[in-house]
Amino acid sequence: MTKKAYVDKDICIGCSVCTDTCPAVFTVKEDPNYAKDFKSFTDDEVDQEPLAGKVQEAIDSCPVQCISWREKKDDSAKDKEN
Repeated sequence: MTKKAYVDKDICIGCSVCTDTCPAVFTVKEDPNYAKDFKSFTDDEVDQEPLAGKVQEAIDSCPVQCISWREKKDDSAKDKEN
């Protein structure tokens, strides 16, 4: 399994530090699930492994520490089960 960035939207304040640091992975946009507050979203289609240094920099720079690494499930393993 590979790792991917995860944003805890209950903590995120939408400050854009992550987007400024690593725009290939993070986007800040309006989130209708949080009264239209701005929250950070990750692009799960982007291979984050080559950008791990920039993602880690975003994690370290986040003023509210809402970003962390999570294990990304391997979809190919799931496909083999079907």
